[in-house]
Amino acid sequence: MIEVLLTAACLALAGALIYLRGNLKFQEAEVRRLQEAEQQRVELELTTLEREQRRSGEILDRMDEGVLVLDDALVPIKATAAARALLHLGQGRLPARLPSDEVLSVAKRALSTQGPTEQTISLWPAQSTLRIRALPLEDPAGVAVLFQDVTEELRTMRIRRQFVANASHELKSPVASLQALGEAIGEAARDDPETAIKFAAKLTRETERLSRLIADLLDLSKLEDPINLAARDTNLAAVARRQLAEIRSVAQAKDLSLVERLETGVLVRGDEQQLGLMLRNLLDNAVKYTPDGGVVSVEIFSDGADAVARVSDTGIGIPLNAQSRVFERFYRVDKDRSRGSGGTGLGLSIVKHVVELHGGYLGLKSQLGEGSTFTVRLPALGERSLKSVAS
Repeated sequence: MIEVLLTAACLALAGALIYLRGNLKFQEAEVRRLQEAEQQRVELELTTLEREQRRSGEILDRMDEGVLVLDDALVPIKATAAARALLHLGQGRLPARLPSDEVLSVAKRALSTQGPTEQTISLWPAQSTLRIRALPLEDPAGVAVLFQDVTEELRTMRIRRQFVANASHELKSPVASLQALGEAIGEAARDDPETAIKFAAKLTRETERLSRLIADLLDLSKLEDPINLAARDTNLAAVARRQLAEIRSVAQAKDLSLVERLETGVLVRGDEQQLGLMLRNLLDNAVKYTPDGGVVSVEIFSDGADAVARVSDTGIGIPLNAQSRVFERFYRVDKDRSRGSGGTGLGLSIVKHVVELHGGYLGLKSQLGEGSTFTVRLPALGERSLKSVAS
């Protein structure tokens, strides 16, 4: 009986051991499965995190605004491509100290006040103007500095203010003249009709001058918006013929000789109306400043890949020190003479805008007392375009 019990106990113990061994293997396999699943989850999260970091870095590097991160000791630890370019830091290792004391000063204020700080600074010798904003960071402590290059924005604002001031000044003069002449006509109409007639003629001239100024201002405003460019295949010689026909009577009144050399088939891709405006202003300028009996010549020809329009005159010429400025708005070499001839000071500026809108080049050669030559080079159309337009 005791032997039977011992045998049964041994069998039960052996079964228990087998069960425990099998359960242990199962638990080990489950642990391995859980470990592998956890490892895969961690690897996935790390991959996602790395991808997001790369994406964030790519977005920051593609921004025009620069981003610079400094630690609490104001040592640079990270900079985007734009920040490196704006601060001239290069592509290598960041310096231990920023070269700009102005940037450091703004960052230091942000750290000390624990609040955002903004300031506009100028960097030399790059002659650039930056608008910077510094934001304190908490964990880890430091400061993020954002940079925006506002050099061109400020330059545009300065040009606009100057333009408005010049336009107001130019409009003020004929308006004042119109008012004075109107009052003079009113006073002379009864007592001195002949004087009233003279004043009326002056009034008409001032009105025409004001009308030309307003027209030039409108043309210039249209040219500043590229969306107004109605590009099409345009015959440059045909445009020149129309402008010559319009100005011929003015040239004949001054006994000027108009010499034409218009090569047929010179085509460009552009706005026919604007190209006509360009040639009209060049011709008007040549006729206006060429003394009676002089010569004004117009050439349209092909030169390699360029379509060339050239207007020359035997006029008064332009001093060398003024040649770099004649294309500026309202600039006049001789203000009294220009106003006396009815000039607005915008003609050559309009020419420059048209040429630039058409991807061309504008050149000037002039000798004081001998005349001037303006040369416009525009991209010419190829043979394929020539045949399609001809058909």
